[in-house]
Amino acid sequence: MLKLISHTMKAIFLIITFAFFTNQLSAQEIKFPADLKKFVEQSFQTYPKVGEMSDLVSLNEVKVELGKAGYLPTAMGDVSYRRQYPTPYIPFSTSDGQTNNVNILPANNYNASVSLAQPIIDLRVNPQINKAKSDLTISKDNLESFKSTLAYQVAQIYYSIIFLNKSLYVQQQQINLLQSTLMQISVKVKNGDALSYDLVSTEVKYTNAGNFYTDLRAQLDKQYNMLGMLTGIPEKDYLNDTSFNSTIFNMVTDSVSAIACHNNPDIILAADKIEAAGWDIVSADRSRLPVLNLQAGLGYKNGFMPSIDVLNFNYFAGLGVTIPILSASRPGYQRKIAVINHHVSQLALETQKAVLNKDLLNSLDDIRKNQKKLASADTLIRQAQLARELATERYKFGVITNLELLTAVSNFKDAQLSQLQFEYNLLLSRMDLCRLVGMRWW
Repeated sequence: MLKLISHTMKAIFLIITFAFFTNQLSAQEIKFPADLKKFVEQSFQTYPKVGEMSDLVSLNEVKVELGKAGYLPTAMGDVSYRRQYPTPYIPFSTSDGQTNNVNILPANNYNASVSLAQPIIDLRVNPQINKAKSDLTISKDNLESFKSTLAYQVAQIYYSIIFLNKSLYVQQQQINLLQSTLMQISVKVKNGDALSYDLVSTEVKYTNAGNFYTDLRAQLDKQYNMLGMLTGIPEKDYLNDTSFNSTIFNMVTDSVSAIACHNNPDIILAADKIEAAGWDIVSADRSRLPVLNLQAGLGYKNGFMPSIDVLNFNYFAGLGVTIPILSASRPGYQRKIAVINHHVSQLALETQKAVLNKDLLNSLDDIRKNQKKLASADTLIRQAQLARELATERYKFGVITNLELLTAVSNFKDAQLSQLQFEYNLLLSRMDLCRLVGMRWW
């Protein structure tokens, strides 16, 4: 009784938690860019792996129909000719003392018939149908799981492109500042107010900034290539809106473990496999049971007395029971295999739950960490900007060295890039959390 009450309370808690989570998501009115959804839909239509898994779903649908055909009758046509020798006969003596032979079977046997077999009781069919349905469910959930993975992969690439574009913009500003500083130092070197070393060190800084810009551009091109592979769109001018909002993919983080165990695609798949393995056990058990069939047939053949050579219309109807005694499928071994597979599937589910719990904790820790870093980023940028402005003015009057000026300029650029990196990392952490709880936004 206490166990039943405990399970009931857990079920009620899960329902309330799920309802609260759904209401909170609705209240937040999470919005996603229209072009991101367009890319996701495009990837569903063009990426070959989606088509492959869709075909597997269709294949399992046909297998379900094939399993149901076990309840349907089977009909078979048969046309045959058989020459028989020796021909059996009965000898008898006539009144005049001679011996005659009466053939029991004809030497030439002809047969043309249609037979029908209709299963009446076959307890083996239902487990096979249910197993096929379980396989169909697994293939559908596999497809949805892959679509979820693909959608989040496209989203990650999408925001990575935006992040890299913004990083390129910041780096270009850094290059422009260094170029302006380089020109300023060149003038000072000509006037004898600065050393050639200052000019060379600034040129090195300028070259390194250009190389970093080139690396960012190469990473951006790779992201474009990846997005093109997934969506089938070869152009690089995908993104008209380069807005970046780190609060997207935000969600309530309370009781996410219960929600994830209910919606996570990997957990759903693991549970589907347990159900399928259970039907394998039932199927192995029922393979020992007899089968009752209705048998009927009609046609033409010879061999009927008294005119054994004449083709006669004939029919038959009856019941037949097939009783497995020693089956080539070895149902005992089949059941042992099914039980082991069922146990393996149960352990796989527990493993998946453990991994999911670990991933959830890591994701929540990453969100908290990046939120703290992002909270201090604005202050750091303001301080770095003020330091750069002061360094620029002081360098004009020869109060600080060229190295101090370059350090101030680099610190400002690093602070801007760090803020972008924190926003991007926070977004990825939230995306990962939504993926783990099985959130569908496309």
